[in-house]
Amino acid sequence: MSFLRRYFPRTYLARRNLRRAKVRTALAILTVAIGVVAIGGLGIFGLSFEASQQENLGDLGNEVRIESPQQFFSGKDAPELDERSLADIREIAGDAKMTVVRQGETATRSGSTDEIQIPSRAMGVTNPQLTYDVVEGEIPDNWNSGALVDQRTARYDELEVGDPVTVGGRLQRIVALIESPEGFSSLENTGGSALLPIELVEPARQPYSGVIIYAENAIEADEIAKELERELNGPLRKDQDKFTVENKKKEAETIEQQLTSTNRFLLGVGAIALLVAGVSIINVQLMSARERREEIGVLRAVGYGRLDILAIMMIETVFMGLLAAIVGVSLAVGAGAIINDALLGDPMAFQPNSWRYLAGAFGFGVFICILAGILPAWKASRERPADALRS
Repeated sequence: MSFLRRYFPRTYLARRNLRRAKVRTALAILTVAIGVVAIGGLGIFGLSFEASQQENLGDLGNEVRIESPQQFFSGKDAPELDERSLADIREIAGDAKMTVVRQGETATRSGSTDEIQIPSRAMGVTNPQLTYDVVEGEIPDNWNSGALVDQRTARYDELEVGDPVTVGGRLQRIVALIESPEGFSSLENTGGSALLPIELVEPARQPYSGVIIYAENAIEADEIAKELERELNGPLRKDQDKFTVENKKKEAETIEQQLTSTNRFLLGVGAIALLVAGVSIINVQLMSARERREEIGVLRAVGYGRLDILAIMMIETVFMGLLAAIVGVSLAVGAGAIINDALLGDPMAFQPNSWRYLAGAFGFGVFICILAGILPAWKASRERPADALRS
């Protein structure tokens, strides 16, 4: 006699019953496993999707952008982003990193016989690595010479890294081709412009055109923006054009809320799938109890009580739930690796909260099976021995 049969007869009978109906048991386990995969996999997908979107958005919520009024469209007394204003901005920004831009004079390309004008003007910038994405070439860490050119301009004028560009009588080499940032006219309109170290560019109409501050987080960025608004625009008259001071905190919060809502929706879909699996478990156990009425009657006749029958049926359900949860979580991890590779480029880039979704899917899968098995087990335990034997 086996150890399980001798000391745990209920568990032995439950295992034997499951083995006798292998196909039906396998289908029930598969149904629950699919529900577990739905919750765990969709949870991991939601986290990976959120991480990929945050990666694409970059430090959107951490940016504070300051732009002076365009002198061409503003009045003569429009405020300028001069050295004093820039000093105030630096003081308020503290240790936060900054990109400063200054519009300058015309830049031209050097040819073998004559000079062909390409970028219509030069733009002087500081810390371009913070703001501009390099497409080709490299921006030196101690950037004090050399030009950066927008890739669209380079493509149109057939420019390459290493080509000479004459700016204000000074010959420069193109060290990198860049992409223009979006959402800030002073920095995004690099088309037709060459970017140089700001010390090499004399101001055209005003000392500086714009500044981007990169704060530690969205909260700090919001505080910096409010203080800059008071410092720069507070002293101005109502009829004067104001400095543009903006940060993307609200937009970042809105995007975060949308991503969270999407994740909850996906979890809801997974939960529905698992509830459907629970209905399948109920059906399987009810059919099992009906087919085994005679067996249940015999067990009752030889001394098994209602509690014993209830326990045997529930152990069967727990076995199915545990096995289905293990299979489902394993498949969810595999699916998560595929999702991470597709969205983040790394199969093992699981987010910190991924284990919570997997644990929740595991627990929910077992819970649904136990819940689904209560009714069939209760009905089987209430069967009268005489009635069961006559069936």
